[in-house]
Amino acid sequence: MLRQVTTDPREDLALAGSSWLRALEPWKRAALLEQRALRLKALRKQPRAAEMLFTALGQQQMTAEAVALYKAGRLPAGVRAVADLCCGLGGDSMRLPPEVLVLGVDLHEETLRAWRHNTGLYRSSGTWAVRADVTRLETRPGTVDGIFMDPARRTLAESYGERDFDAEPEPGWDSLAAITRRFGNAALKLGPGTRLPDLFGDAHLDYECEYIGLRDECLELTVRTGAFGKPGWVRAAELYPVGPQGFAAAVVEAPAADLDATFGNVSEPGSWFYEPVKSVVRAHLFGVLAERHGLWQLDGRLAYLGGNARVESPLLKRYRMLRVLPCDEAVLKAEIAAREVGILEIKKRGLDIKPEDWRKRLKPRGPNTATLVFTRLQGKASVLWVERD
Repeated sequence: MLRQVTTDPREDLALAGSSWLRALEPWKRAALLEQRALRLKALRKQPRAAEMLFTALGQQQMTAEAVALYKAGRLPAGVRAVADLCCGLGGDSMRLPPEVLVLGVDLHEETLRAWRHNTGLYRSSGTWAVRADVTRLETRPGTVDGIFMDPARRTLAESYGERDFDAEPEPGWDSLAAITRRFGNAALKLGPGTRLPDLFGDAHLDYECEYIGLRDECLELTVRTGAFGKPGWVRAAELYPVGPQGFAAAVVEAPAADLDATFGNVSEPGSWFYEPVKSVVRAHLFGVLAERHGLWQLDGRLAYLGGNARVESPLLKRYRMLRVLPCDEAVLKAEIAAREVGILEIKKRGLDIKPEDWRKRLKPRGPNTATLVFTRLQGKASVLWVERD
């Protein structure tokens, strides 16, 4: 019945009015239609979403398949068993190597039912589901070689009455640090904007921070400890398609202690303008990336780069530098009118502007397109007219 609902080509309203669906109890109708909607939403993350079971919260937080495969590929040799704590719907568990035993742990039976079903699509054996509070989970020494953990996220505003924080995990930082310290080898999935608080450092955990991106969207911060990472390092990985279904990873990394020394190579714009992908920006590795490719920053600590060489990298979006203009409405409006620009893309970094407001003020009209970058050049507000290569 669920397969029939999922594959029915009709829109939801027409489907909901079908005689066979109306004959069901109301709660069954609602459940079937909810699963259909969640499966459709999940297709961007999971190619086999039409066969999976979802919860609304789990679908939102579920790891995308490409990311899960990448994370599984970073497991060190010799790992025999992994506990997936706060396992959710199985996004990470499903793609762990088949020879690795997986223990899925979650507090909610509904979630575990979905986890069993979803992992069963990829793994015929070697999985166990345990309903438990991960902060009280008891395992014998040597049972697992490390943990994956995808804690639920609540806004820090809920905890501290603030609005400007990104997210914190649930269980909280103290519990998370204690669990990580206990198992030693860990890969903790956090929101990409998460700020690790001092108390996490006070737990004497040496860890790697890895920012993982896909389609120029930074999807998660993975905190890695022990043999599951390179403690003391910061890393950015951008996944990009190779072939019809595969993905590869472009990576830049550096010791966290060396990051500040990579900033400060600043110069005027060159022939090319480069915008690092969001995972690199989140990791503050754009100075390292600039040095790798012979580029430079256009302003102190901003993630806009310039150069005179044409660099090919999945970590960089490349534009031709056409002209530098003052951040002046009259000058920009005249340039837009003279070049008959009707489709105007506006980027910004380092200036407090609203692109939509400027687009209205510049009144673009005409058949041509343009990209304007509002930023600072060595402290001075400027606008770069660039063209995507």
